[in-house]
Amino acid sequence: MGTTIGNASDPNPGLAMTLATVAYCSDPATTLADMDNGWSAVWVASTDINGNIAFIACNGGSQYVVAIRGSLLNFSWQAFDNWFKQDLNVYDQTAWNYPNSAALPMISKGSSDGLNDLIQLVDINGQTMYQYLTANAIGTDISIGVVGHSLGGNLASVYAPWLLYQLQQNKITPPASFPVLTFAAPTAGNQAFADAYDNSFPNSWRYYNEIDLVPMASNSLLFAALLYSPAPEASSIETTVNHLPVTLAEAIAAIAAAIALREKHYNSYYTQTNQTTGSIALNTTKALHTVDTSKPLIDQWFDQIAAQHIQSNYLSLLNASPVSCSTTALSQ
Repeated sequence: MGTTIGNASDPNPGLAMTLATVAYCSDPATTLADMDNGWSAVWVASTDINGNIAFIACNGGSQYVVAIRGSLLNFSWQAFDNWFKQDLNVYDQTAWNYPNSAALPMISKGSSDGLNDLIQLVDINGQTMYQYLTANAIGTDISIGVVGHSLGGNLASVYAPWLLYQLQQNKITPPASFPVLTFAAPTAGNQAFADAYDNSFPNSWRYYNEIDLVPMASNSLLFAALLYSPAPEASSIETTVNHLPVTLAEAIAAIAAAIALREKHYNSYYTQTNQTTGSIALNTTKALHTVDTSKPLIDQWFDQIAAQHIQSNYLSLLNASPVSCSTTALSQ
């Protein structure tokens, strides 16, 4: 595995996903030190804000990487339903101002709230990520990367343009390269936001497992109802919505319809980034994981969702080594 990420000819997603996975560890500094792979944690948030947290790694001077932790989602129907209302909060949208434009870029309220949390994170010295980077990671030979898995990938796609905008506004020369690599990232914003992102970050890549539900949110959520045929199929699984019995497929369709109504209200429709380049499908054979068939079907379905989405699966799909947190992991 190379020692940098984001080279146009070899973006090195295995290393980027490794750093994104370390963000889930309660002690990323010790975990990286124990890995002895040439990378070290140079800035670590002292605590999370509303569950959002990140750290900055460095490979010895030429590249810094902001690694943003993903969601601590438990995979069940209730957690999945609440995810759209809380962590993602895709029903409400807000203007994107970094920068705004006549095209009216917008992002989900959840992405906006998460970005505001990241901006306010501080290390034990009271220094923000922006303050650290502008003091240590500026130069014609320096690269700043941003990576994240799951919600961390969603937030990477808003933190990176926010950071670039701040550098430009403060007349600070941007780094020589500014790669962004996301994994299993839900959609952050609308078409105008995605267009601006793609123009600003030509060296960006979006990796997703073809049968992972999470990156289908929120622009292609209806496809989630078709996952895992012939079994367990969402159309054959019963659950309840507002105390009414429905199939899981119908429940997913109801969420998708509610999101569509809100998109129509804002006249702003979710669109994934990397629309023409850098969108990389993984697990194209749609290989399933073994789940416990003695469980209820709905548990089997969400166990499959978890197995497809989990960090270790993405590491495996990218031929990267497993990550073992040096202290108790915050999420599996």
